[in-house]
Amino acid sequence: MANIRLNILPVSETNFSFKVFRKLKKENDIKEEKVYQYHLPIAEDLKERKSFLVSFESKEGFDEFIVYANYAIGLTKRFLLKKLFDTLTANACSLSFEVKRRFAEEQIEFTLNKFQEGKQIISLSPFYLEEQKRFGFIIDFRFSKNKDLPFSREVQVFSLSLDKQGRSNKNYYSDKFKLINSFLEKVYNEIQVINQEDGNLIHIERDLVETPVFQLNKKEYIFSNKSSANSQFQGIRNYGPLHKIEKEVIFAFIFEERFKSFANELFLSLTGKSNPGTFPGFEQMFGVRLNTSNVKKIPIEGFSNTELLKIVDTVKILQDSESDKKVIGVYIEDYAIDFEDISTSNHYYFLKYNFIKNNLALQVVNYRKLGERNSLKWSTSNLALAMFAKMGGIPWVVKPSNNNCLILGVGSSHKRDDETGFITKYFAYTVCLDSSGLYKTLEVLADETTEANYLETLKNNLVKILNDGRMANYKTCVLHLPFKIKQKEISAISEAIQQINDIDFVAIKVNLENKYFGYSFHNTLVPYESSFVKLSRSEYLVWFEGLLYGKEVVDKRLSNPVHIQFLNLGTSKGFDERKYLQDVLNLSGANWRGFNAKSIPISIYYSQIIAKYTEAFEIIDGYEENSISNDNPWFL
Repeated sequence: MANIRLNILPVSETNFSFKVFRKLKKENDIKEEKVYQYHLPIAEDLKERKSFLVSFESKEGFDEFIVYANYAIGLTKRFLLKKLFDTLTANACSLSFEVKRRFAEEQIEFTLNKFQEGKQIISLSPFYLEEQKRFGFIIDFRFSKNKDLPFSREVQVFSLSLDKQGRSNKNYYSDKFKLINSFLEKVYNEIQVINQEDGNLIHIERDLVETPVFQLNKKEYIFSNKSSANSQFQGIRNYGPLHKIEKEVIFAFIFEERFKSFANELFLSLTGKSNPGTFPGFEQMFGVRLNTSNVKKIPIEGFSNTELLKIVDTVKILQDSESDKKVIGVYIEDYAIDFEDISTSNHYYFLKYNFIKNNLALQVVNYRKLGERNSLKWSTSNLALAMFAKMGGIPWVVKPSNNNCLILGVGSSHKRDDETGFITKYFAYTVCLDSSGLYKTLEVLADETTEANYLETLKNNLVKILNDGRMANYKTCVLHLPFKIKQKEISAISEAIQQINDIDFVAIKVNLENKYFGYSFHNTLVPYESSFVKLSRSEYLVWFEGLLYGKEVVDKRLSNPVHIQFLNLGTSKGFDERKYLQDVLNLSGANWRGFNAKSIPISIYYSQIIAKYTEAFEIIDGYEENSISNDNPWFL
């Protein structure tokens, strides 16, 4: 079986010990600086434990105690970080370094290279790899942009997102590996041996830890007449969508007169006349007729809210007068996009919200982005796909691993006061899917101004949704929770599912922005797509993107692996974790935003998008949260 090298520098010793000073924790003890609280054995019986205050320095009232590495993992990690910092200081490290807090834990950050735009940083953070019962240090890279400078192409180059020519960095893995090795060449001799006061030594190994890699199945997509394929685009092209739109469609093009020429280009591209090689046409791909007879022009006279509402009313009247047809707005806007995926203006959000409120579909087309040479050519298929899904069509689903399985992607979008930093509004929602990736609905779970009311409403509404008749056929419910969800929210969710007796529950935390990475032994260093490794009894690292068997070439920057953790909320029975990992992976292929859309499970990705929308909708006068609840995926 092949191995993957995780970004962990292991410690050679497996059961080392170290000295601390401790005293029993009492209720009235005041928190002191550099004094920590841990559960430690009282004596030789490791099972009998109590809560102690712990210091690495001698203190009055504290007794000396020898801690073995396995007594308290958190304390051992803290000890390793402290001793590494002391060693670096004693050895006068050749690179500048400091202790920083990231991912709720402290780490040591080294400045590897400095630029006008910022600095390239290598970090070391103590870690316990439960699967191998080994301690070590996670070694990772990031670019820290100077706060007073704007986001730029140079920043993306230094962060390894783009190559030096400004293209997607297909050498992302090997470039990252080179920077880590460059760091180790400079400082490894200074960190190799960690000295203790008692003369015992702890050795950090030079090579990254290896761990066995396992393989999930490739994503398989289902199209018309249950035909299957491994490519969404070729599947649609060869077999047609899973479910077509039954009604005739009216396309309402909304634009300023100055964009008349571009609107014509867009129309010709959608019909397949401009670039049939990249997009053969709406009718050929999706079975939706598009010609001059079912296209309406709605001019933009101004951008005041009054003028924009006139546009909404015009489309609403058109839909009401053609009730046997389906109307979609195609809004062409001129808005300067930036590098952080913010591609729409407040005018668009205002239109979008009011279209949703009136149960109308709307597709934005950014002229600044798609008006560039060849941009429209390569983007038309993605535009058409999103439009088709917004109008109620089902392009494809993925072949599920678990049948009769409901998936709830839970998200939140809390509002803070800019001056005080306190949360003034608590908002949560759920994206309801099944394990095939079929979108069911979006439901608001809570909208409150106090945390107590928020948690209670969250719990009650989740119970209500799970008891809904629409969910009656499901035997299993899987909750996909984002990394940022708070423990109190998880507890409220746990209380809710305890009240449902006739369905099994599995809760999974999906962390897209995590500290883990891994390198294969292939010359590209990239693991194969669908690879996964086990980190602990409940934690896995999965590669949603990677090499394809028979096509071991990299033609774009591939995303980081995804950290997945199974949470024990008290109701899940014995289950095959591999099946649920497979469904998380599958859902990354159920993204209807584009044929090459981000390889992220839609249960989490759609929640991220909705959070951005709700944040923008908040500033609209008269905004009603429940108006976004909709059985159509308006957020695509």
